[in-house]
Amino acid sequence: MTTTVSLAAGRIIVRPSLVDLLQCSRLGGRWENAVRGWVFPATASQAKRLRASLRHVPTDDATVLESLISGAQPLMRMEPRRTSEATEPATPAVAPVAAPEPPAEPEVPVPQGMKTRPWRHQKVAFKFCLDHFSAGLRGILLAMGMGTGKSLVACMLVLWLAARRTLIVAPLRVVQVWVAQFEKHVGLPVVLVALDEDIGSVADKMREAAVKMELARVLGKPFIAVINYDSAWRDPFAEWAEKVTWDLVIADEAHRIKAPGGKASLFFKRLRLRAAHRVALTGTPMPHGPMDIYAIFRFLDISIFGPSFTAFRTKYAVMGGYQKRQITGFQNLDDLQRLMSKVTFKVGDEVLDLPPATDVTYNCALTGEAARIYKDLDEDFVARVQDGTITAANAMVKLLRLQQITGGCVPTDDDTIHRIDSSKQKLLADVLEDIGTDRADGFEASGEPVVVFCRFVADLLAVHEVCEQLKLTSLELSGKRDERKRWQAGEAQVLAVQIDAGSEGVDFTRARYSIFYSVGYSLGKYDQARKRTHRPGQTKPVTHIHLIARGTVDVKVMRALEKRADIVQSTLAEIKGN
Repeated sequence: MTTTVSLAAGRIIVRPSLVDLLQCSRLGGRWENAVRGWVFPATASQAKRLRASLRHVPTDDATVLESLISGAQPLMRMEPRRTSEATEPATPAVAPVAAPEPPAEPEVPVPQGMKTRPWRHQKVAFKFCLDHFSAGLRGILLAMGMGTGKSLVACMLVLWLAARRTLIVAPLRVVQVWVAQFEKHVGLPVVLVALDEDIGSVADKMREAAVKMELARVLGKPFIAVINYDSAWRDPFAEWAEKVTWDLVIADEAHRIKAPGGKASLFFKRLRLRAAHRVALTGTPMPHGPMDIYAIFRFLDISIFGPSFTAFRTKYAVMGGYQKRQITGFQNLDDLQRLMSKVTFKVGDEVLDLPPATDVTYNCALTGEAARIYKDLDEDFVARVQDGTITAANAMVKLLRLQQITGGCVPTDDDTIHRIDSSKQKLLADVLEDIGTDRADGFEASGEPVVVFCRFVADLLAVHEVCEQLKLTSLELSGKRDERKRWQAGEAQVLAVQIDAGSEGVDFTRARYSIFYSVGYSLGKYDQARKRTHRPGQTKPVTHIHLIARGTVDVKVMRALEKRADIVQSTLAEIKGN
């Protein structure tokens, strides 16, 4: 697949190949459904960056970039930047673009027992799997974006394979989602067991799975077990699972096994030998770069990239830094794409007809004690980075402490929370008041629903304190509390969400506002969190609001997210002046 480049309405429109897709996101492009491509401002500097980064641009399309660089094409007229506290990215006018005629529906039989009529792209994905399995391949990566219905494709595969034993491993909060998916889409009787926290210990989950598998055998029905990653790799469940012959093993949100030496990843490496067919599902196969896909392919088909991660890294990564132990770039990406395409079906959000999403940033300033403490810690951190004492390997703890202070809190030796500043809380209160000024009494008329994402427990408490001051009801989704269903039922206006707990497998489309009080250092989880409100089922324009403490690590984190860069590495590079 080549990359096409065109110019329309003062913008560069790029429709990339798989390799160039990664570059588009890193260069700060924005996907637009209307033009079915990534959109950049039509400036000479942007054209230079695209020309230097894109690899699959035909000569005719490259001429578009060259003409912009030389000044032969008119550049986008730039409006003066606003200097107010609330800043929004400028959106140039879009010329109407005629939608292409949709391709004919693929001729593919829907498996007997399916209750749901699949969308066109789901049929194409299913046919891709059928063709590859029929050709003797046993592993498939369905790189399907959030909300594109990859679980329905998986249900179709279970029926088509007539799988007697299926194991699905997913994030904990997605385990029950799979139960709902099978109930919704599959009309044939199956014995399905959801091995979630209600079952008990890992040993209890193993015993429950063994009992239900035997019940399925006696009844002559297909057996499906769904378990979370953190339980799956632990004994005695792992030991039991590695003795079972599985017709199909599905790794849902497969980026969870991206670390080649991780325990979950090594479990899937061993499980590959016990699975007749293997499917990985993820909308983000490379959340931080090409190295992330090795372990997924080791599970799917070890012959594609081989058994050695070191050899894989040597071939596709450029090593630098101290003793050349840090990845400073990538190489041979054409070959990487060619090998990945053997078993990868990719579809993104472009197949969905979603309302627009807008990003807004509001700023505050640390005051008093918080400003003093932050300044002292930051100066020490910068000095230690510049003298080499702090590297990417040990920077996380220092960065976390700085980020906690931007939220107004510092942890103490006895693990209590000491609040030293309320600037961000006041900013949140202003935003919530603006959003919910039309609220009335009662659950159903409590105003505009809002989701507030937080990194730290102290930030969750800060959100609840603000809601109490404003007389708003609030609930929580975190590692300790799961009140999501009550919020969905309309019992509260605000849902405070710990980003690690609410970035995967949940639906927040009741809200059209998502507020990021603080964010983590995972680009993948940040992207997933954004898609909790902007996904199928959303009928209103979505606004993502970021609360930023000026002159702090908050700003550096947001810059790294906008560049699609590793946050820790980007922050350190910025301090060093690289």
